[in-house]
Amino acid sequence: MTWILPGSGELAALAAAALWACSSLFYSRVRLTAWQINFGKNVLASGILLLHLGFQALLLRTSLISVDQRAVIWLVLSSLTGIVIGDTLYFRSLQILGPRRALIVSTTSPLFAAAAGWLVLSEPLSLTALGGLCMTLSGVFLVVTDRPVAGETAGHYPASVLRGVLAGLGGALCNASGAMFSHLATYTTASSNAEQTSAVTCSPLEATFVRVGFAAVLSAIVLTATGRLKATARPAFDPVILRTYLPAVICGPWLGIWMSQIAYRDSLLAVANTLTCTSPVFVLPLVRIAFGTPISLRAFAGAIISVGGIYLTVAGK
Repeated sequence: MTWILPGSGELAALAAAALWACSSLFYSRVRLTAWQINFGKNVLASGILLLHLGFQALLLRTSLISVDQRAVIWLVLSSLTGIVIGDTLYFRSLQILGPRRALIVSTTSPLFAAAAGWLVLSEPLSLTALGGLCMTLSGVFLVVTDRPVAGETAGHYPASVLRGVLAGLGGALCNASGAMFSHLATYTTASSNAEQTSAVTCSPLEATFVRVGFAAVLSAIVLTATGRLKATARPAFDPVILRTYLPAVICGPWLGIWMSQIAYRDSLLAVANTLTCTSPVFVLPLVRIAFGTPISLRAFAGAIISVGGIYLTVAGK
């Protein structure tokens, strides 16, 4: 029997999912508006990524950034849709619904990504891979629709469940759009005459910096134009509040997005986006630690189904 192992793209996607699961628990407790959280984490992550790039350039004796103009255009579009708009909507959903219910809505993102990959990128998917996508989403659905956890929602800026679901769906759609644009900026394909056609002259780390950095700059411009820069920045960078979401910044926009960029470069769009949306499975042990909730049989079964779906997705790509 031949075992089909996941490649670097699939492993990076799963790493991103685990990191985003960690960051979601931190973000759900932050006493800031969704816009303030997004602005603060983008500014902080931009600084961290710049230091990372500088250290890498010094160590490898390469230029700090070498990004092709075409790639920049795709990455800017990815930043606008996936980070500026998508993350803000996701944070709002997270505040209203809590981590697990918000994550169930976010799992609709692979469906949008699969449609985009088929309609826009002409990416083929086998029946096995399609079955794996559906199986993975079904397992995740079982996990996040398990009984609610007491105290999981912090109660900051509450609103109706419908508003939380709509915000989550909007965030999922924007996330899929951002994934597609990132994929176009970093994915390499071969043409029929064996010549290499590539939209990538930047590394996943550079792509991450461009996306997050542009999101920080655009947010600052919007806040300045509307006269809300000081009112947004002051609480976002308050030392007491900053400590509550700095770990999320490290897990999410730095390491998480970096891993996702590797996934978008080394895997099909629908596959990468599906695997990055397995965060609810990784949330299970984290919820056990954070809230003391035992893992139910339903949740365990969902995790097993998701793992099986992940294997089918990778095997059938």
